[in-house]
Amino acid sequence: MSWEEGSSAGMFTGAKGGLFSVHGDLDGEKVSEFQEREQFIGLCIGTEEFLLPIAAVHEIIMLPPITYVPNSSEFIDGVINLRGTILPALNMRKMMGFERGEKTANARIIIGRFQGITFGMIVDGITYVVSLLPTEIEVQSLPGKGTGAEFIGGLSKQGAKICGILDLARVLKHVAGNLDNEDVTEGGVEELD
Repeated sequence: MSWEEGSSAGMFTGAKGGLFSVHGDLDGEKVSEFQEREQFIGLCIGTEEFLLPIAAVHEIIMLPPITYVPNSSEFIDGVINLRGTILPALNMRKMMGFERGEKTANARIIIGRFQGITFGMIVDGITYVVSLLPTEIEVQSLPGKGTGAEFIGGLSKQGAKICGILDLARVLKHVAGNLDNEDVTEGGVEELD
């Protein structure tokens, strides 16, 4: 170990196992090369936890006042005013087949954008952000209609923990219902600025 005096700030160069050297990642695993991961945000809907691709999340806000809209889809609670932009507020509890519950202080609206469509999703809470390896994601549809299973586009496997990954294309197609919305296709998450 030596102090390198040739640089303006000086550098401490350590031998293997020096005080400031890290070998592997911070969890103690040895990483031999970079592996691409996909990031997800964990959210609570009813009593269950789901994941949502973070690339589709524009922002997360506290629950603002929601204005009721007559004759709207059964899954739309109304609209919200987000800094002058009116957005539909989708009730994810209704969509996933959970009983209507009281809104709590943990309730949030996730402002999402998918294929040019911006909307709000009312959820019961936000849990964490997680980065998953491709081997920890299984693209799989679940059987069932009207149970919320039709909105699951995959499953995450982290040890013994398994979470459903929401597919926004399926959610928007269902909300659009009979509105001939052919513009919504699966796998079309766009990056937000």
